[in-house]
Amino acid sequence: MAISDNRLIIEINQLLQKRLPAGWDSRVLKPAQGTRKASVPMDTALSVRRKGAAAGTVRFTAKSRIDPKDVDYLAATLRPTPEQPVLIAATFLSPRTQERLRNRGFAYADLTGNVRLSLTEPGLFIETTGARENPAPDPRERKSLKGAKAGRLVRALCDFRPPVGLRELAKRVGVDPGYASRIVDFLDREALVSRTTRGPITNVDWQNLLKRWSREYSPFRRQGVAMYLAPRGIPAAIARLKQGTMRYAVTGSWAAAEVAPVAPPRLLLVYIDQPAAVERELDLRPAEAGANIAILSPFDDVVFERTSLKGGVTVAAFSQVAADLLTSPGRGPNEGEALMQWMLENEDAWRA
Repeated sequence: MAISDNRLIIEINQLLQKRLPAGWDSRVLKPAQGTRKASVPMDTALSVRRKGAAAGTVRFTAKSRIDPKDVDYLAATLRPTPEQPVLIAATFLSPRTQERLRNRGFAYADLTGNVRLSLTEPGLFIETTGARENPAPDPRERKSLKGAKAGRLVRALCDFRPPVGLRELAKRVGVDPGYASRIVDFLDREALVSRTTRGPITNVDWQNLLKRWSREYSPFRRQGVAMYLAPRGIPAAIARLKQGTMRYAVTGSWAAAEVAPVAPPRLLLVYIDQPAAVERELDLRPAEAGANIAILSPFDDVVFERTSLKGGVTVAAFSQVAADLLTSPGRGPNEGEALMQWMLENEDAWRA
């Protein structure tokens, strides 16, 4: 082990000791003590015990950096079980990495305080939250899906089935191949896409990709949102949309309710690229409270792509609707989850 790994192990153990209940303690074992039964060599092991009771042993491996993509390899080689838990430690573990470690049965800890540890003998469960963003990020790496170009790439990766080459993807969405490569490299590290070495993208985890995009994208976080009251209700506004000449796309609860209803829509979300004319065309009143219409300025023309007609109403692509719901207030995220479940069961209905 490098000295830095030794130091990381010591610091993680100190962090765990502060989170143990009163009367509990942990100590680092020598590798031979903690790993003689392990099928794969580990960095070390921890002995965790309550005063007066038998100790439990946690196999322990420390890495300065662990990306979500690395979890598949760790799971295949270390094989954690409830009887033989494995704790993965790093200086920082992203929310996506934590999620994948939990799903594969790992315990984990990082120096910012993200900790999850479960022992059957002795019975113990600890879970604490630390930083969501890396306090010491590598400035050379792409870590964001902000911006219109990233949004177009996300939409294309969700809407079109792989395989797809980088140059084909870049051409499809109108971005530079170098930019597309940086985004795809980031998504590959996040285990949101899979690709062959120097080859095409072969798989897209579109559900988690939409969730990851929604952490940085939301029509409600931008200044281009205007809230209105339709005095005659949402049905009257819908009728005027159908009769009008403005380019629009309905998103949110109303669009999702067509295939995955959760509850009657109380707020109509509509992308319109001529917001100045909307009050007259739809007979709306500006409203800070009691609004039932939200007019969204499109972040990019992609919101008007791959639309469909539902009862004569232009509805945004389901990938766009799901992302918008995941970032909506109230019950929007639950409606987004329901819509994505329908999308999972009916991919042929929305994915090319």
